[in-house]
Parts: sequence; C-alpha cells; structure tokens
Amino acid sequence: DFLNHHYKTESSLITALPSLRSSLNTRMTKLDESISTTIQKQADLADLTLYDVSRAKTSIIELHQRITTVQSKARQSEKAVQEITREMKRLDYAKKHLSKTITALKRLHMLIHAVTQLRHCVRFCDPPDYSNAANLVDATQLLLGHFEGYMHSVEKMRMLKNDVEDMRVELNDGIMFGFRVVGFGTKVALEKSSERVRKRVTSNRKNKLRQQEQGQGQEDEQYIEETSQMSTPLPPFILSNACDVLDALGPKNRSDFIKTFAKDHLEAYNQLFNPHNNTSAGGRSSSTGGGVAGSPTPKPSFKINARSSSTPDSPTGMGIGGDEIENPSSSNPNPASLDQIERRYAWYRRMIRELDETFPKVFPQHWNMYYNVTYAFLTSTGKHLLLLFSAKDSPDKHLRDRDVENVTVLLKALQKTMLFEKEMTAWLQREYNTQFLDDADAQNVNKSPNGQAAGKQLVGEDGEALEFDETGKAVAAASAEGIRIKYERQMKERKKKEEEATKAREAGLSDELVQNRDPVKDRALKPVPPLIGVASTAFDKYMKPYIALEEQNMDDQLKESASDKTVDNRGELPVFTSSTALFLYIKNSITRCTVLTKGKTLFLLYRAFQNTLRKYAKVLAGKYPSTLAGAAAAISGINIGGLTGGSNVVYRIPPGEETTVCYVIDTCEYCSDTVEALQDLIADKIEDKYKSKIDMSGEQEAFHDVTAKGIRVLVSGLIQRTEPAFKSLSGINWSVMDIVGEESSYVRSMHNEIQPFVVTVKKLLPNSYFRSFCDQFATTFTNAFYSAIIKCKRISESGTQQLLLDVYNLKTLLLRVPVLESSSDKSIGSTSPVKSINSSIVATIAPAMYTKMVTKQFARIETLLKLIGTPSDLLIDVFKVQWNSGSALDLQTIMNLKGMKRSEQAAMLEKFGVDPATAYKGAAAGATAGSMTENILALQDRSSDVAAKVNSDLIHMKQKVEDFRKAFR
Repeated sequence: DFLNHHYKTESSLITALPSLRSSLNTRMTKLDESISTTIQKQADLADLTLYDVSRAKTSIIELHQRITTVQSKARQSEKAVQEITREMKRLDYAKKHLSKTITALKRLHMLIHAVTQLRHCVRFCDPPDYSNAANLVDATQLLLGHFEGYMHSVEKMRMLKNDVEDMRVELNDGIMFGFRVVGFGTKVALEKSSERVRKRVTSNRKNKLRQQEQGQGQEDEQYIEETSQMSTPLPPFILSNACDVLDALGPKNRSDFIKTFAKDHLEAYNQLFNPHNNTSAGGRSSSTGGGVAGSPTPKPSFKINARSSSTPDSPTGMGIGGDEIENPSSSNPNPASLDQIERRYAWYRRMIRELDETFPKVFPQHWNMYYNVTYAFLTSTGKHLLLLFSAKDSPDKHLRDRDVENVTVLLKALQKTMLFEKEMTAWLQREYNTQFLDDADAQNVNKSPNGQAAGKQLVGEDGEALEFDETGKAVAAASAEGIRIKYERQMKERKKKEEEATKAREAGLSDELVQNRDPVKDRALKPVPPLIGVASTAFDKYMKPYIALEEQNMDDQLKESASDKTVDNRGELPVFTSSTALFLYIKNSITRCTVLTKGKTLFLLYRAFQNTLRKYAKVLAGKYPSTLAGAAAAISGINIGGLTGGSNVVYRIPPGEETTVCYVIDTCEYCSDTVEALQDLIADKIEDKYKSKIDMSGEQEAFHDVTAKGIRVLVSGLIQRTEPAFKSLSGINWSVMDIVGEESSYVRSMHNEIQPFVVTVKKLLPNSYFRSFCDQFATTFTNAFYSAIIKCKRISESGTQQLLLDVYNLKTLLLRVPVLESSSDKSIGSTSPVKSINSSIVATIAPAMYTKMVTKQFARIETLLKLIGTPSDLLIDVFKVQWNSGSALDLQTIMNLKGMKRSEQAAMLEKFGVDPATAYKGAAAGATAGSMTENILALQDRSSDVAAKVNSDLIHMKQKVEDFRKAFR
C-alpha cells in the first residue's frame, strides 16, 4: 500500500528504487546503534541496583532490632510503675469502698428513720398525718431503690420493704375510704369498699378507741363496736394533703383513684339513665305513637322547639349558677330516651355543683379532676346513646329508642349534646385553666396557675411578650408593671420550693432526696384530649334520617325545577332560578350540619349533594328539545345526524326555544363554577380524615357534558331550520341552466334563517361557547352543502358558475357569523329584552382560526365546482393540480356530475392511472352520486364523534383562556 500510494507507476518506482534502498539502510544502521548503546548502559547499572537493594535490607533489619529493644524497655518500665503504684491503688480501692459503705449506712439509717416516721403517720395518727406522709413516701421509695440488690439475700431488708408496701396500700385504701365517707357517708363508703378495706378500717378504729378508753380508765366493748362503724368526715385541708400522698404514691395510684372517684359519683347516673334500667324507651306505641290516636304524622322538619339551655356564655351556664329545670312532662317520660336527653345534662350540672361544694379546692389543678369526671360522664352517655340506636335485628333491639328516626328529636338531642360539650369545655377552661390538645387558641388565652401560658411565653397581637396579674389582666412584660409581676411570680415559686424542702428536712430527709422532688415540675398542667365529640360522635352512624330528609327536600326542589323556566338575569349569566335556589339550600344545609358535627354526617351529606347535582344535570338536559330520528333526521336525503355529532339524531328547535337552550348552557356553566367553590367549602369545614375524599370533579364533568350537548343541539337545530333551503337547492335542475344571474333564492332563505338565530345565541352565550358553536356550525353546514352538491344528478357549466356565485355569498355569510349583529344592535340603543352577555365586546372581524377553517371548508366546495366546469380533455391535468390529494373515487364523482358517459369515464380513469379492467368495471357499475355520498357520510360519522368529544373538552379550556386574556387587557 505504501508503494502504491507514493509511486503510481512502475517506471517511477524503478527510478526511485536506489534512493529508497539507501534511505532504508541508513535508518536500519541508526536503529542498531541505538539498541547497542541502550543494552550497554543497562549492563553498567545492574551492579549498582543490586548494591542499593542490599543496603535497604540491612537497614530494615537494624530498624526491627531497635523496635524490639524499645518494646522490651517499655514493658520493663510498665512493670516498675505497677510495682510503685500497687500500694496506692490498694488505698484508692479501700477509700472507694469505705465511701460506699458510709453512704449505704447513712441511707440505711435514713430509710429506717423514714419508715418509722411513716409508720407513725399512718398507723398511730388519727386521722393520718398525710402532710408529712407525702414526703416520707417519696423518701422511702427512693431509698429502697438503693437497696434493691439486697432484697433477696437480706431478710431484714425484705421485711422492711414489705412493711413499706403494706403502708402504701393502707394509705391508698384509707384515702379512698376517706373521700367516700365525705361524699356518701360511712355506711355507703363501707358498702363500696372491699372486704379487706372494711376489716382494716374497723380493726384500726377499734384499736384506737380501746386506747382512748384505756387512757380514761374505762372500756365499753358495745360502745367500741358501735362507734367503730362510724367515721368522722375529713376536713378539706386534710383531703388536699391526701391528694399529695396519692401524687407521691405514683401516677398509677393517682389514675386509679380518679377513675374510682368518677365511677362512684356517676353510679347514680348510670342507674337512672342507663337504657338497660329503662326499657320503656324501646318500641313505638301502636296506638298513639307519642301523639293523639288517628292524628296525621307531621312532616319532618329541621325546626327544633326546645327550651333555651345553658350555654358557655349564658349567666347561669356552669358558673356554677341557677338550677336547670328538668322536663319530665314531655311525650316520652322515660329519662333515658332521646327526647329527655336534656335531663341527663341537668343532672350532671347539679351533681358537679354539689361535688364542688363538698370538695372545695381539694383536688390539685394538675389532676384535672373535673375534666376526668366530665370525660367519664360523656363516655357513659355515648355508650347509652349507642344502646338507644340499637338495630332492629340486634340482641338489644328492645332498648332501641322510638324516636331514632324522628329527625326533629334526633337533631335536638345532637344539638343539646354538642352544646353541653362546648359548655363543659368553656367552663373547664375558665374555672380550672384546663388546656386541650386540639385548641390552639386556648393555649394563648388560658394560663397556668402562675399566670403564664402553658409551655411558652404568651405574646400579644403586636408580638410583644405579656405577663398576667392575679385578675388575669394582660400587661406588657417589658413594662415596669410586667417586671414586677414576673419578679413576684418567681419569688412565689422559690418560696414554695423552700417550704417543700423545709418540710422534707423536718421529716429527716437529706438534701439529696429533696432535690429529687420538684413540685412545680410534677404539678405542671398538661394538655388533655378534647371533650367535643366524646358523646356526640355516637350520632355519626345514625344520622341517616337527617340525611334522608335533606335529600328528600332537594329532590322536591328538583321536581319543581323540571317545569320551572324562570330565569335570573341579575348575574353575569342568565340562569334558571332553580339553580341558585338549589345551591342556596345546599349552603344552608352545610351550615346546619356544621353547627352540629363536621365528621361522618357532613361526609354523608356531601355524598347526597353529589347525587342531587347529578340529578339536576339530568333535569337541565331534559329541558332540551326532543330528537328526530329516521327519515325526519335527513335534509333532502342527506343524513345530518352524523354531521352534528350524533348517530341519526337531529334536534328540531321550535321558534324562540333557542333561548331556552342557551339558558341551559349558561346554567350549566354557573353550576360548574359553583360546584368547584362548593368543593372547597366542604373540604375547608370537614374533619381532616375526610378532606382527601372530597372530590366533585365528576359532577363538574356532568354539567360539562350537558353543555357540550347543548352546543350540538343548537348546531343541529339551526341546520334543521335550513331544511327548506336545502330542498330548494336539490329541486333545481342544474343541468339545463344556461344563464348566470344573482344569488339563488335558497341562499337568501338560508341567510334569513341563520342571521337571527346566531344573533340571539351570541347575546346569551359566553364567548368560549359561542365560538365553539360557530366552529361546529360552520363545519356541519359546509359538509351538508358539499353533500347536497354531490347528490345532484348533473350540473352544466352555467350551473357551475351559478353555484360558485352562491358559494361565495354563503362563504361571506359564514365568515360574518361570529360578528353578526341585529339591526337594533347597530343603532344607538338596543331595545331587545334579552340581556346580552357579549354586549361589552365590540368586534368587526372574525377570529383568524375561524376564518382559516371556513376558508378551507369552502375551498373544497369551490375546487369541486371548478373541476365540474373544466373541459373534459383538461380534466385530468387540472384535477391533479387543484386536487392533488384526490382519489379515483373523487374523480369519478366529478365525472358523474359532468354527465360523462361510462366509456368516457373508463378512459379517463385509465388515463388517471387506474388499471384498465378496474376502470372499466368501475364505470360499468355506474357508481352513482348517492352511493358515494353514503361512503363520504360514513367517514364523516366516524370523525364527528371524535370532534364532539374534543369540543366538549375544549369548551371549558377556551373560557379559562378568554378570562386570562381579559385579565391582561
């Protein structure tokens, strides 16, 4: 390849061969010399490399020996240091063990001393000294923890621990018994206590009485036996100290006490209002049913005729003010029934007021005692309500309340329950500074006992920190008054800690034990679960009668709206008043429901709204004119059903009824927009767990479908009104026409039908829908006109010229359709009674896209007519130029309209490029214009369905684009 590239011919190679050989020899000589020199240098360096490697190995060996020597000396040094410090370590261990022993002995001494004092406070004081016992319980519990490892091996420690456990049990039982004596008396307290407690209380009481009798030198066993069954109620300050003991015993003991206390005081409530004890609520009376025999059943209503009950803001609402009046004289005397639910809450208000009078300022605030009692009351009430809602086929069907399907009673009971929950919430926040987990505003208003908000510094609206005086008045923290309040509060906290420490030291506790108890930290208020919904959630699954009544009322409105054609012209769109009335009712229904509940009931109501809106969309669709089918759906033999987006479906719009169709479209647009706002409203008000399920896009699509159908109805109705003009077009004999005059009469007829119809529609439809109507009408009209032309038998050259003139006039008319105006609109003031939606839009030129589409549609008709008027000898060449996408079928259609013979058609088809045999068969078959029209219409039918779907989806998009454009004008 090298020789062929550099030496093209043999002679040039021979000429250059000596010099080439010389160059190669010279290059080979240089290479040999270079290789020889390199080999010689490598031989000289080999000895030096071996010497360097040998030196490196020797250095490594020496380094290893040095490292070994250093390690050996380090081990010797470490051994020497250990020998030196051995005695020091022994002394350190001895000191450490001695310190632990001294500490253990001090703790043991403290433990024995604390247990002795605790035993004296519990078993030898009457009543027990709860004030000192609280600190001693804490101390013994902490000290016993240090000796936990000795409990199994040291018998004395185990006995000491058991003694402490017994005293803790005695304290717990004695406190519970003491509270029961104060609340119910000695007899009831003994009945509520266990056998172990009764024996212990009686035995302790007897021992103390004997000691007193012996001290006085007399002993009466009968007196002792009788007196041992009686106990003196403890005063409030001792009960308050007992609560401190329960705090010291631990959270479990305190929680058990609160539960037992609530259960004891709600026992009478359960006996009086439990449905199991009041079975008369079940079953409706067969004779009277709670009313007069034979009287008609009243129509369900949302109106609640109830007495005014206490509310959180009322003067008597748990202040705790005046007595609430029970109403035993209602239709259902059973106190457990839904109709008498207010009696439950009146009973509790009275009970909680008596409880506050019996135990004044006894319970620590961090206990949230009244909250826990209220929570237990609402929980029991919820269980009672579930029994009243028992199913007809359940085992508890005899407990089913007779009014569970009475909407008025049901709503009244729910309203009373919700009001009571809110009342208790506000009362607890106001009187006891109770803080709830789900109330963010309460954390900025309710304060802890020291005047500060729970968990953080309160700030005002301007972001400035606040302090609160004893009356609850807010003061700027940076002001002199605010600084004084903060200083006083801190001093109170410090003084309280010092008092607690002093009491502990007097009881013999060390500073270590005192530091482990922080009363301020232990008694900090903690947020609690909300009361709202505890009892009222029992109604959620049983609100179907309420939902059914709401749905029935909406259905009644739908029945009235089917025949109601009253239009409201006050808004942007003229809409049926039935739509505004329906949405107003839905809004009021949401308001009614959210006042009571925002949970499952509102979600079920949302489902009812969905169903009603779908029904209303069908009602609006029913206002469209009836359809024509079969032969009535054709114009002069042309099936226009497929041209308007349907299969053999044509709408005949009576004169003046096009306004009704427009009102339906406008109403659907209004409903679609309002449904979106309704979805946001419901999602904003409903509980969080239902927010993700709120979706009304299906209802919007239903109204969009009715709107798209309305556009098709308008197009079909206008096309159907031009039926006489199309008949006139088909009735003209175009083959004998020899004179071209003015526009044909059918063109003027079409103009007279189209212009007033379009003007009316333009006034009533929004821009986006009117443009869609214009687009669909132009497409359908041109297709129908094209089909009417090819249905003609034969068209002469003069007939072709006349049709071209008519096509020009129709094209001019359709180009002006988007901007058509009536004669009154062109004058200074319009006197039309119809409100024009597009009156603010002034345009004299049709949109560019519409103009392009109409021009393209008529270009096809003009090309067809020009080819029909072309001489036969030039037809093929002109056809290929003007209709380059035309097929042999199109060419044969033109030849049929020219009236060419079959032999001439066969020759022309063969010249066009069709196989001779096929061309002859096609011409011999005599393919008529009618059969070709059917083929064309079949294609149009398939395309019209796609066009209708696209138009339906684009209508709403066009409206949004138009609104966006207006925003930037």
